[in-house]
Amino acid sequence: MKNNFRRFWIQTKKFRIRCSEYGFDLKKPRGDILIIPGLSEFIERYDQIAKKFTNRNFRVCVLDLPGQGLSTRFGIPKQVIDVDTFQIYWDAIEAIILNLNLGQKRGLMFLGNSLGGLLSIKYQINNKTFNFRPSLTICLAPMMGLPVSSVLQSIILYIVKIFNFFNIAKRGIPTNLASFFTVLGLVGKNVKSSLSKASTFWEKPENIAYYGKFKAEDASNHFKNNKDLETEGPSWNWVGNAIIECRDLFKTNSFSNYHSETLLILADDEYVTDPKAQEKALKIIPNVNLLRLPSCRHDIIHEKDEVQESFWAGIDKFIEKNKLKFEIVPS
Repeated sequence: MKNNFRRFWIQTKKFRIRCSEYGFDLKKPRGDILIIPGLSEFIERYDQIAKKFTNRNFRVCVLDLPGQGLSTRFGIPKQVIDVDTFQIYWDAIEAIILNLNLGQKRGLMFLGNSLGGLLSIKYQINNKTFNFRPSLTICLAPMMGLPVSSVLQSIILYIVKIFNFFNIAKRGIPTNLASFFTVLGLVGKNVKSSLSKASTFWEKPENIAYYGKFKAEDASNHFKNNKDLETEGPSWNWVGNAIIECRDLFKTNSFSNYHSETLLILADDEYVTDPKAQEKALKIIPNVNLLRLPSCRHDIIHEKDEVQESFWAGIDKFIEKNKLKFEIVPS
């Protein structure tokens, strides 16, 4: 990639977030794009996606979400992903929008992966300021629900209340507990791996075989180059907040304040998040478009070349269909 990107920091009263801006030297960008990563992710995972968008003449920005990457950590220990409330995520998104004046001179698009998909939608639902709403939203394998039974969700919320009382809710959930609930059929089969170190995923032989040695090594090298990028899954408090946010998504009239044209990109072999919740979201999100990727797992951005071709073809088609929206800048 040419050196047309910069890394920088934004300091707020509550946290510091690391950010990256690509294509800032483009003369007449078609639009601004804010990429919102998934759980345990960081900016470097999106360098190549940002390059593809800048080649399409878009200005692109990415952030390390609070609690992960090199942004402020809140968990105990710091490798555990935690935020007191998801409002911290909304504040981080707003901070980068204001700092870079995203959407002020041209249209704005959100692209959110997994957790980022939920955040990109919930930010718009919760935000009453029209200037900060994107014209387009693309959600990759969005986390519309957790792969945890409704019974266990209620139990977790009760546990979190107790843990908050004793000030220990910021600690991680043991993987052996996840294994136990998997045997009982109360959680999905991939929940245990989501509670492990992020780098472990790319060391497993089955993942190396599936994604290919080059992609696995590239992903692993990020952790080798900077051990501070490592995470160990979410805290009890984070999971409790996630359950509440996902449930709120499906409340009556939850989308009354949502006006973005939206593309949901769903992986047919999804079992990291709840595919039933994704199907339910399809029925209630206004102006929704769908792209299904067959023979595709949750980690779409690392998928095989043939899946990537369908992925980019779908994005290009969606943007071309809605290109006039990038010419409309909120006043």
